[in-house]
Amino acid sequence: MLKHFTKTLVKKFLTEQDDYTDHFFCLIVCLTFLFSAVSTLFNFLIGLPGMVTVWSAIISLTLLLVVFLFRYPGKKYRSFAKGLFYISAVITLNGMWIFNGGSQSPSPIIFLAFMALIVFLEPKPGVGFISLLLGLNVVALLLLELHFPDMVVMYQSAKQRTLDFVVVISFLFLAVVPALTYSRQIIIQQKEQAEKDNQQKSAYLANMSHEIRTPMNAIVGFAELLKSPDLTKSEQHDYIDIIRQNSDLLLNMLNNILDLSKLEAKLVEINTSEFSISSLFTQIFNAHITQIRKTKLHFEQDIPDELRNIVIKSDRTLLFQVFSNLITNAIKVTRQGEIRYGVRLKNQRIHFFVFDTGPGIPKQQQEKIFERFSQLNNGSNVNTTADGVGLGLSICKAILNLLDGQIKLHSEVNKGSTFIFSFSSEVISCNIGEKDSGHPVNIPVMEKEQAFS
Repeated sequence: MLKHFTKTLVKKFLTEQDDYTDHFFCLIVCLTFLFSAVSTLFNFLIGLPGMVTVWSAIISLTLLLVVFLFRYPGKKYRSFAKGLFYISAVITLNGMWIFNGGSQSPSPIIFLAFMALIVFLEPKPGVGFISLLLGLNVVALLLLELHFPDMVVMYQSAKQRTLDFVVVISFLFLAVVPALTYSRQIIIQQKEQAEKDNQQKSAYLANMSHEIRTPMNAIVGFAELLKSPDLTKSEQHDYIDIIRQNSDLLLNMLNNILDLSKLEAKLVEINTSEFSISSLFTQIFNAHITQIRKTKLHFEQDIPDELRNIVIKSDRTLLFQVFSNLITNAIKVTRQGEIRYGVRLKNQRIHFFVFDTGPGIPKQQQEKIFERFSQLNNGSNVNTTADGVGLGLSICKAILNLLDGQIKLHSEVNKGSTFIFSFSSEVISCNIGEKDSGHPVNIPVMEKEQAFS
């Protein structure tokens, strides 16, 4: 229940990119607001002094302000919200101590719980000093109560004191303790994830080192051979072609590695612009037709007439990169048949696809194909690992995640593969109104409804 409550709060007030301490702070503020609101009601019902009810009501209103400020993503707003929370909480705790029974009340327990929350909320070097100040605050209150006992408003009856303890202890066990337990689980998960990421990073660097060394060795080796005076012109041209091919491979590899690193580090910004799908498809066709002509493949774009003039608002460069990676992969694995890319409108959402008649991808490999350095191994005689390190699909998935989209794969061995992707985009102009595209998909590896469901 608490986990669901936390996810709901995070989704409403924060984003996944926010630090976990922000998530936990939001949870604690909301739980504290709930406690102060319930305490205000119970303080009134059990007949505690009016000032106690006023204090708890003030802290409730203050916490509402804290939540309101924390919804703004700016660092200044959130720093101010955190400061307001700490200051108002300390002032309220001191006031509750004086007007609500002093050391005979649950106030010492609340102080201890508050110190524990600060340690979890702000695990920084200064947290020890803050905890020390809170401890000195408690000592000062105890000395004040010892020397000036009349300053502390005591309970009117033992029943009031018991009921007050019941409310506080119930809140601690039902809310604060589970919150701390939940936070500990998250910290352990983050530690395990960090260890896993470190292992993946080591594997990433090892793969990268191997894949870079291979074309580099070819470039250096054939460059040395070019020094030989006994080479014929034909041999020189062959060696130069090999050097050029490996240079292109190395450049493409480095670009992919840098692109994926920037995407995973969230350093890529979305630059939206208005453009027609038809112009984008023409750009894609022109960019790949030279490479296609070196093969025996049929290459075409598939745009229904009613979608030909549609204009959308999105990041054209990132969308082009997704298409380019998918088409380049299709060219590598397809030896005969066709490569087709197109667009459909289904359920008021634009779907793009890239289809090829390559060897297909077995079901057991379809989930892993989007992982870094993952390459197809389906036992066919098609060289599916040539000229690549298995980063293209990882980049596509990372880009679509950035665009709040998704990518699906439909594939059958020896029939072909279709990658379908969609993302959040704004349709600026379209002459089809609210109707979906009625054209058949005409892709042999899947049915229309299955593809665009």
